[in-house]
Amino acid sequence: MFLVSEEFVASTHGSLGCITCHGGENAPDKAVAHTDMNPYPSRDYESTCSACHSDVTGDFDTAIHFNLNGMANGLSEYAGITSLSESPHHEEVFGNDCYKCHATCGDCHVSRPKNFSNGLVEQHTFQGTPSMENNCYACHNARNGGEFMGLVGFGSDVHFDAGMTCMDCHPVNNFHGTGEVPYDMWEVDLPSCTDCHTDKDPAVATDVEHKVHGDSLSCQVCHAQANNNCYECHLDEKADGSGLQSSSEMKIQFRVGYNPEPTEERPYKYVVLRHVPGQESMLEVVGENMMPNFDQKVNWNYSPSHNVQKSTFQNESCEACHTNTRIWLTEDDLRETDSEANKALIPALPPSLDH
Repeated sequence: MFLVSEEFVASTHGSLGCITCHGGENAPDKAVAHTDMNPYPSRDYESTCSACHSDVTGDFDTAIHFNLNGMANGLSEYAGITSLSESPHHEEVFGNDCYKCHATCGDCHVSRPKNFSNGLVEQHTFQGTPSMENNCYACHNARNGGEFMGLVGFGSDVHFDAGMTCMDCHPVNNFHGTGEVPYDMWEVDLPSCTDCHTDKDPAVATDVEHKVHGDSLSCQVCHAQANNNCYECHLDEKADGSGLQSSSEMKIQFRVGYNPEPTEERPYKYVVLRHVPGQESMLEVVGENMMPNFDQKVNWNYSPSHNVQKSTFQNESCEACHTNTRIWLTEDDLRETDSEANKALIPALPPSLDH
């Protein structure tokens, strides 16, 4: 009734039989049938999914959705180490809290991710293309996914309103890997606005708005809306002693500042920023001085806000942006728990159009 439909039994996966993926025994008695059964077989995808889908799973260990390399490296930078393997305490934090967000094949193609609400998406039907609502949103609900769909913040993304989904912009290698291990998400083959809007590339644009700003602004500075910001994350032991849990404060706001890390792909002087919840004391439940490099790293980060609209309050006119002090990061936005490095992101006002 809940797990298997007649249609699934007749499908390719259904014809394999339950024990092919889940183990257990092919027996009429429930207790015997469930002996050594694995309810989450894709967690060991190399011995299950790879048997038939090696062309897809071959690079999956390099996929950032699976290994969460960006989160691991970010934690290592805060800790002043080159790898989490250097510190058992940091490995414990990553394994018990951060790594619970990683995705397996089943988390995208069969069920909702366990850290969200768990449960099969459509009985046991395998989704060739994951469901945006049940899978993408399940993990990215508080930020990009929720903002894109208009469930977080003040309005949805114009692309969502037009019927587009995450997969219309993000290539499959964003999820299945490329064979190269990226340092963080910014090294992934991410989509760019000008992939589709080629005529708005400042190098060829004929309209004044896009031409005059050059590469001084990311597209989101003019076209994004307020995003979700998290503050003062803190880890605590779960009441049942089964591991760690985190809590933080959430706030919807819109701030623009200097680009924390200009690159060839993202050379912009000004970008939309988003506050991430890290604070120096958040890991104190595990040990002392766990984040000695905290003040060297910003916790107002570059935001690829997924709530784009053609017309926004800040692009109504030149004055709506250049003289609107409410949207620019200032020292008043910084809390005592923020990193000292954030001060370098505060722009001189009024903003300049030079590079």
